[in-house]
Amino acid sequence: MIVYHGSISNFQSFNKDTVVQNLSNDINTIGFWFTSDIHSAKPFATGSETVIEKSKSEFWENGEPKIVQYQRPVSGFIYKVYIDEPNLKIYESATEESFDLFMRDRDLYCDYLGSKKRNITWKNNAILLNKEEANTKFRESLVKQGYEGLVIRSTRIHNMITDMYCIFSEKSLLITEVFSLDN
Repeated sequence: MIVYHGSISNFQSFNKDTVVQNLSNDINTIGFWFTSDIHSAKPFATGSETVIEKSKSEFWENGEPKIVQYQRPVSGFIYKVYIDEPNLKIYESATEESFDLFMRDRDLYCDYLGSKKRNITWKNNAILLNKEEANTKFRESLVKQGYEGLVIRSTRIHNMITDMYCIFSEKSLLITEVFSLDN
């Protein structure tokens, strides 16, 4: 199976130290995330980086340049990745959003601010208090069931419909091609 991963980082292989993912709803630490098509991966390969440098136009009274900090746009890379047909938990529904099914399963492990008062879920935009613990317990639950990852079918991300894949281990991921967005 071929999937795509967008990142502003340039790396040679997937590992938890080099791959930084920026996903909403605090799901980024469940595993390594991919899309089913290259176009849906592109928004993950654009971002910004903080630059700190001496100003060329702003100076102190003594003539020394001021130090300025700003955000510079960054274009990254799309990784074409081969995965050898892993056993995936499939989230798919004809009657409701596949992403909702996935998040409902993960919510079983989540502790949201204020959840003692009423039944708060991710849909309430509540603050998740135990992101790492919730993602770890959710992943471990799926691994105990024999799954190596998950797929969320036909979900909307960045105004595109795609399948989202999450693979739990970097061992089964083979980068076959890297595309720079600068080219």
